[in-house]
Amino acid sequence: MAAPSPSTLEEKRRALLRLRLRRRREEVLARPRAGEPEASPLVPLRATGAKPPLFLVHAAGGSVAPYVPLAALLGDDQPVYALEDPGLHGGDVEARGLPDLAAAYLAAVRRVQPDGPLRLGGWSVGGAIALEMARRDGDVAVTFALDTAVPDARSDPGDEELRAWFAADLAEMGADPGEAGLAERFPVFAANVRALLAFRPGRVDGRVVLLCAEDSDPGKAERWRPHADEIHMVGGDHYTMLLPPHVETLAKTVRAGLSEVSAR
Repeated sequence: MAAPSPSTLEEKRRALLRLRLRRRREEVLARPRAGEPEASPLVPLRATGAKPPLFLVHAAGGSVAPYVPLAALLGDDQPVYALEDPGLHGGDVEARGLPDLAAAYLAAVRRVQPDGPLRLGGWSVGGAIALEMARRDGDVAVTFALDTAVPDARSDPGDEELRAWFAADLAEMGADPGEAGLAERFPVFAANVRALLAFRPGRVDGRVVLLCAEDSDPGKAERWRPHADEIHMVGGDHYTMLLPPHVETLAKTVRAGLSEVSAR
């Protein structure tokens, strides 16, 4: 019998990885709901490891599930926590801004890591919130912004336009939350998008690293040049950069960034 070809072995490896990630994502999504004992926005994606933890902030949709593939590839010794939007579990999203989220999330993070420089990051809107957390805390080793946009100008889209963006976002994510889930998630999405549209990055203590998707808006990296210490292009688009096979390169870049600040 002929030995399996390298391409066949690679396909089997990726299929196994997808199965493991799907199971882990299901575990993450099964966390306690509003009114149950745990009220912290922090979700441990990998709670063990001797290295300083990495904290990743949710994107516009509020869920931490998109970070499951990335967390699985950062190494067995790297703790990873993600911050999920309380709005998905009954929290109030009315009239809140990006600074409000940053303050609440920073308090939750400092309960897990009371001392020492933080390692923060976030995809899309999460990168903007992480940057505001870094500005407020002042003791942050590195902040990773994963394809986070810097708006050209302030804008105020109405609900109709935001609903169209929401539908497109769900389609790209391959999500089908059902009618009840849609009603629960849209206010969270709308609040987070409006928060991002009012965001303007400023200089913070610690390194700021932009990880920009190659197939994203070509002007995104240019708008970040005054604000980022490093800019790395990674494969995929805004959504597929967090999925196999592109997430493997993304994880390698994040691991290198974490190792660099740890060596200083």
